[in-house]
Amino acid sequence: MAELKRFSAEGGKPTIAIVGRPNVGKSTLFNRLTRSRDALVADVPGLTRDPKVGIGRVGEAGYIVVDTGGIDEAAEDQLAGRVSDQALAAARLCDAVIVMVDARAGINAADEQIVKTLREAGLRAVLAVNKAEGREANLALAEFASLGLAEGHAISAAHGDGVGAMIESLTAGWPAAADYAREDRSGRIRIAVVGRPNVGKSTLVNRILGEERMITSNVPGTTRDAVDADFERHGRAYTIIDTAGLRRRARTQGIEEKFSAVQTLHALDRAQVALLLIDAQDGLTEQDLHLLGMVLESGRALVVVVNKWDGLDTEKRERIHREIDRRLRFAHFAEVRCISALHGSGVGMLFPAIDAAWEAAFAAPKTRDLTELLAQAVVAHAPPLVRGRRIKLRYAHLGGRNPPTIVIHGNQVENVPGSYKRYLENFFREQLDLVGTPIQLEFRQGENPYAGRRNQLTQRQQDSRRRLMKHVKK
Repeated sequence: MAELKRFSAEGGKPTIAIVGRPNVGKSTLFNRLTRSRDALVADVPGLTRDPKVGIGRVGEAGYIVVDTGGIDEAAEDQLAGRVSDQALAAARLCDAVIVMVDARAGINAADEQIVKTLREAGLRAVLAVNKAEGREANLALAEFASLGLAEGHAISAAHGDGVGAMIESLTAGWPAAADYAREDRSGRIRIAVVGRPNVGKSTLVNRILGEERMITSNVPGTTRDAVDADFERHGRAYTIIDTAGLRRRARTQGIEEKFSAVQTLHALDRAQVALLLIDAQDGLTEQDLHLLGMVLESGRALVVVVNKWDGLDTEKRERIHREIDRRLRFAHFAEVRCISALHGSGVGMLFPAIDAAWEAAFAAPKTRDLTELLAQAVVAHAPPLVRGRRIKLRYAHLGGRNPPTIVIHGNQVENVPGSYKRYLENFFREQLDLVGTPIQLEFRQGENPYAGRRNQLTQRQQDSRRRLMKHVKK
């Protein structure tokens, strides 16, 4: 396995940076790899400026993808120059780099400079010749052979051609995505404390540990790196991970702060339960929802912690409860705990919620039980008709843990609507009593046992067929 850099040295997922000139399709490839629409895509050069981070979903390996701004060494604009510097700085922090070029535009002096800079930095880079749909792959790659990159792939980020093969080659030997969700063999429950700067993460960690292990201050951004600490409570072993606060991108300074999202994702990789801290004084902000989205995307169990609760009057407390109920409806499975990390009130009540979320995340219901529950759900509320045919869901089994993944087999499963998927998710959650963890459903199409088989005709059928063919020939 290739040596992985500091972002993945402590058990987090390796990172892949996508670099290249403006408008070569970097954001399109980012969206393809993360199976999202997080990166803005338009036929406008320079649309991406700050690095954007997401979890890779293509291939078997676990990895994080970083979309960088377009590199234009010849740009006279000061802003474009900063974007270029930032993109190269981000690439130096990653484990591998995808250098994207445009097959239609051909080779460019900026492409040569990018490859030269990456080679001088000793980075592992592969070439992605984008917009190569409809072209012979070897011909598309031949024009860029002078760049001197040993590995090249002709791809179409927009259509997905060649993307899977490129990722499989690039991530060969990397740990599988499922490896990061495995239960800690030491029996420890690993907890990641995430939140915006200055919401009290380090104060909570110190309160839980019973000592001033983490430096605390009223200055946002005091904690810069994720810090692990082991402790025991009531005979149970835990590891708590204090993370750097994730600022809004407009307020970040320097590439390290802009990469705090990578550090948060790596902390979630190493954790099994996430504590999302919210400042009761500020209420629920957009950045809190962004962090919640990262936790849900990582599939970790979740406990929402409202800190600085002691300084609120009754009216404001009721308003916070209403706001959480309204805006966190999509994460209704998470338990909400109101605490004061500074004074310690309510901190002890976090652990029953943490333990319940951990147990739900690693629940292992039997195939028989899941299939019976699926049958009950279908009887109570049948799947809809598709072109006059009923969707048939036949059986279910467990596909993974942390989060619990339920694999459902049936016919026409590609047509199951989102509303019915949510119904099944809520049904399984309620029947299995899974509190504090998301549930993932995977649908698999049942194979036709008669596909590719031809009926064997009897002798009488063969004679009838010959007589019929004689009339047809006449």
